[in-house]
Amino acid sequence: MADKNIGNWVKYMAWGTTIATALAGLVGGGYYLGNLLDSYLGTDPWLKICLMISGVILGIVYLIISLNSLGKSKDEE
Repeated sequence: MADKNIGNWVKYMAWGTTIATALAGLVGGGYYLGNLLDSYLGTDPWLKICLMISGVILGIVYLIISLNSLGKSKDEE
């Protein structure tokens, strides 16, 4: 019984790490791409801000989808 609890703990930690990394990557990628495009197009803060907000929105959508699929049992899949 103790092994099952340890397995669940590791599974949930892996999910949390994946979600946090994806959220940070989406926001960081939006910042980097926005900064790059702003330097080429001369629209200094606007594309950076828009792409970072898009990264946050996509990260929240990914969080909701991931937590929804995590809550399902194996019988429901």
